[in-house]
Order: sequence, then C-alpha cells, then structure tokens
Amino acid sequence: MHPAPPRLLIANRGEIARRVLRSARARGCRVAVVSTAADRGAPVRDEADRVFEVPGFLDGDAIVAAATGWDAGLLHPGYGFLSESASFAAAVEAAGIAFVGPTAESMRRLGDKEAARRTAVAAGVPVLPSLGVDALASEPDPAAAVERAGVGFPCAVKAAAGGGGIGIRVVRRPGALAEALSVAASEARGAFGDDRVYVERWLDRPRHVEIQVLGDGRGAGIHLGERECSVQRRRQKLLEWAPGFGISADLRARMGEAALRLVIASRYRGAGTVEFLLEPDGTFHFLEVNTRLQVEHPVTEEIYGVDLVDAQLEIASGVWPAALPAPVSRAESFEPLSPRGTAFEARIVAESPRNGFAPSPGRLRRYREPEAEGVRVDSGVVEGSPVPPGFDSLLAKVIASGESHAAAAARLASALEGTVIHGVETNASLMVSVLRHPDLLGERVHAGWLEERIGEVAASRLPPDVMALLEREGVADAVAAAAARRRTTAGADVFRSLGQAEELPRVEPGRREGEVTLSGSPVRDAGAGEMLRVTATPLAGGRELAVTVAGETLVLPLAAEGGKVARGQDSGEVRAPLAGQVIRILDAGSSVGEGDVVAVIESMKMHWEIRAPVGGILADIGAKAGDAVAAGAPLLKVSHPP
Repeated sequence: MHPAPPRLLIANRGEIARRVLRSARARGCRVAVVSTAADRGAPVRDEADRVFEVPGFLDGDAIVAAATGWDAGLLHPGYGFLSESASFAAAVEAAGIAFVGPTAESMRRLGDKEAARRTAVAAGVPVLPSLGVDALASEPDPAAAVERAGVGFPCAVKAAAGGGGIGIRVVRRPGALAEALSVAASEARGAFGDDRVYVERWLDRPRHVEIQVLGDGRGAGIHLGERECSVQRRRQKLLEWAPGFGISADLRARMGEAALRLVIASRYRGAGTVEFLLEPDGTFHFLEVNTRLQVEHPVTEEIYGVDLVDAQLEIASGVWPAALPAPVSRAESFEPLSPRGTAFEARIVAESPRNGFAPSPGRLRRYREPEAEGVRVDSGVVEGSPVPPGFDSLLAKVIASGESHAAAAARLASALEGTVIHGVETNASLMVSVLRHPDLLGERVHAGWLEERIGEVAASRLPPDVMALLEREGVADAVAAAAARRRTTAGADVFRSLGQAEELPRVEPGRREGEVTLSGSPVRDAGAGEMLRVTATPLAGGRELAVTVAGETLVLPLAAEGGKVARGQDSGEVRAPLAGQVIRILDAGSSVGEGDVVAVIESMKMHWEIRAPVGGILADIGAKAGDAVAAGAPLLKVSHPP
C-alpha cells in the first residue's frame, strides 16, 4: 500500500497562498487553505483540495483547529498575518503539526525586532542606536528619552513584531513623536495582533539590501546572496532586484557572513531574510530579520535556480534540500554561490500613485497578465476577483530575468506595458516609469528615492496629443461600442452626427476581447503611427470607460453618465476617498483649519488621513469610529464659521 500523500494547510491568502500551493502540489501534497467570508471570490479557494473558512487570518485557534481536524502534517503561514507569531508557531507544533518556518524560540529571538537587535549585538553585527519597548513604556517624556538614548531626530517608530514596512512612522521633530507612537501601535495591532513599538535612528537615503538565509535548525545554515529593495513608498517595497547594484564579491561575503552569524546563533530553521541598510561608503547596519519567506523571494529563485518554497517544505519535513549547498556551522567558512544573470520583481498593487498612493479596493473587471519569454507572474487574482479593503493591496508580482540589470529591467517594463487591469487603480504605469528612469539604470536609487521623485515618475507617459485624442467628445463612446462589438464607426460621418465637425478616427474592434483599434489621420496627427491599439472596459454601470494603451490606463466619462454633480472644495463636503474602516473622526462642532486631519480610514492595512478642504466648524457627521464606509460615502461637512 502506498503511503498517503502529505497534507499541507496554508494559513494565508492571495498570491502567496497560490505560490505555496504550486510548489506543494509538485511535491505530491494534498493542500487545504484557510479563508474568510470576505475572500470568497479568491481563486485559491477553487484551486485547493479543501477550504476552511475562519473568522480571520489572525485567529490562530481557529486555524490550528482546522489543521488538526483535517489531519494536516504541515502548516505554511506565508507572510504577514501570523507568519512571525512565536505563540502561533508554538501552538501549531504543540498540535503535532510541522510549522513551515523557524521554531518559536528562534522566532522570539529574531522575529521580534527588539530581541533581534540584542541578538545582533551579541553576534557582533552592527546596529543603529535605538530606544526599546520597555524604555518607551516607562518614559513620561518619550521625546526627551529619544535624545538621551543617542537616537535623536529624525527617528523611526517601528512595530516590534512587524515587518513589510507596516507600523513604521518617521518622526522629524519631538512634538510629532506622541502621535506617531499611537498611530504605529494601532497599525501594528491591526496587522500583527501586537501593538509594541520601539524607536530607532532614521537614515534618510540609505540603500536597502537583504540577505536570503536558510538554516537547518541545529546551528548551521547558508545564504543565497543579496536582493536590493531600494524603491519603496511609505517604507514598503515596490521593486526588488538581485543581485544588488554594484555589490562586490567582498561586500556580499561580509554581509552574508553577518547574516549567517545570526542564523547560527539562533539555531534558525528554514528560510529567512536578514535586512541591512547600506550607506554609500559600504558601511552596513542591521535592520531586522524576517523570520519567514519574503514577498521578493522570486528574484533569488531566478538567479540561483532554486525553489525556496520547496526548500522550506523539505526542511520542515526534517531533510536538508539536496539542491542547496551543505549548511555550515562557522559563518566565515561558507563560500557564497555566484549569481547567474539578474532578475527584477515589480509588485502590482491596488492603489493610486497620483493620489498619494491611496488604496483602491474594488473588483477586477478585466485582468490580463503578460506572457513573454523570461517573464514570470505570481498572482493572487483572476478576472472578476474582488479586491477587498480589509487586506493588503498586493495583486500580483511580475518578475523578469536577463543577462544584465539593464536587460532584465527592459524586459520587465515591456511586460508591464502588456498588463491590463481594469476596475481598480494600480501602480503598473508607475513601475514602467521607474524601470526606465535613468537613476535606476544608472544605479543611483536609495530608499527615499521614489518619494523624492514621485511627481516625475507618476506623471502620465502618454504623449499629450494622444491623451487629447482619447479625451475628445465622442471618442470614448465610440471605443465602448467597438469594445462591445456593437459598432464600427464609419469615420467622420458618425462623429458629425454627434454634433462634431472635425474629423475623428475610425474606431473598430480588435482581435481580442475588449481590444479596439483607432486609425486615420487624427491618429497619425497625434504621433501614434498608423494605428492605436487600446483595451477598453465599461465601469460604473456604463457611466465610465477604462482605457489602457501601452500600459497606461485612463478612466473616461461616457455620454450616458450625464452631468456630474459638482462636489468642489467650496462646498465643504468631505466624502470617503476609498472604502475602508473609520479609525478616527472628529466630533460635530470641532473647529478646524484648512488641511487639518478630520478623519482617518484604514484600508488595505494602511491608515489614510482625510483633511479638511476648508477651515470652519464640523457638522453633519455621517460616520463614527469602527464603521465600514464605501468609497464616496459622506463623512462630514465643514461649515464656514459665522
């Protein structure tokens, strides 16, 4: 009789759940996932052998109960949620299930950011000055304590149990520290179930470089070189690549040795990442250890030819992967592997770069991934998938490989131009601009670069004449008709019937669903050549049309929409700019100035501040803390003072 296939429960969602499922299936595992009512449209639910609906992804008791009830032998936590919870890891193993990750003990030493700093200091790894959780909790004047500890300003408030840039607030003056401590603690509690925070010196323009490590759980391990993650917004990564820019073999060996010292000291088991801040002179400082798989792990897989999820599952089963070098117990004795080629990864997230990176939940009305040689897509969605406001904004990761950084970046930019996502706003066009920017190709980026350049790189890449052509009256309606294969225009005659005298393009259906071509002299005059290809999708009940051309997406009004009701700043009306949960809102009668924060909404694990459009007195409060609100819902009105 053949043994029963191993059973794996994935305690996560989105693209990482699908990624783990893929490798587990290749190993012959039966795979179950936990999910929630809010995620019922997620494709991984259809792909798994079994789905266990739980109250939430932070409900460890319900997840362990599902795993034991299904007789799972392995549990993979993915990243985020409970992936770095030592108590959850302990509960999983106490139930007789192998946790795909480090032991609870090594997680406490490394996954907790403050404890990791102490371990790093003991291992001789350089760290930045900080003020710990306990010192902050007992200090009546945190700002003064920050100065006394040698941290100074600017400093960063960080979640002790966190990762992924969540729960980080940069503070540049003493008077702003108290609010930053409160907001960071709230974000950390919502994301990790742990509101402890600490303060660390902040470097404004370092590079962010991390080392991929794996340990055998017995005091030995290896590393697989570095990844660079220096293109970020709100301290969260958007673009990663491997190897890092200009990292010499000597620097790679020194950073790798420092990372391995932490692996060996903590008897680390499985895959993890040791993160460093790198200064221009080659000085590096320990930042944190992520005791889990990283979002950006595919770039390491591409240049070293490994499957890190498969390696995680093998180590969790008690076997060191044959595809990896033998682990060493002395960090200085490890001979780093040489990377083969380069790889870039762009995170495609549901947010609006031109609106302060505001989250953009909704439903994917059209979703088309790129298909090209040397391009890989790890996604958590399909066409029609909901994008709920209660989860983070990551939709997919697009990875491209090449012989050089320039070749891989160009391949990834081209792939993103072939990506179509309608129904939510995304950063895809922004990432094309970043990948083609001379600062990236000239290796001149740092962790603050994107926010310094956001006005430039978030600007539309479409030539103004092409934009003007698409925005002409009647063009959007003709494109919508052609996309639905209802009508091909006969040129100028159709548009004259709409009351227009000038010649407009011929508009006709393309080869693929939703694809439309525009041709004729107006297209040539706009500098678009003989033919302009667009992909179009009606939105908002047919009142708007999403149009994508060369990776740039516009939302155009349709004639059926009629006149829009003006809600200008002069009205004083404040509406929710996005769907989410109200965290704070001021009371009626409060006096505010123009630009003051009047409400805070949490959406996709981010806090979004709503500011008064004018000064005055608050009235007509339409929500309270804890309420879920839809995009466009009325929140309050600012009445001009008498």
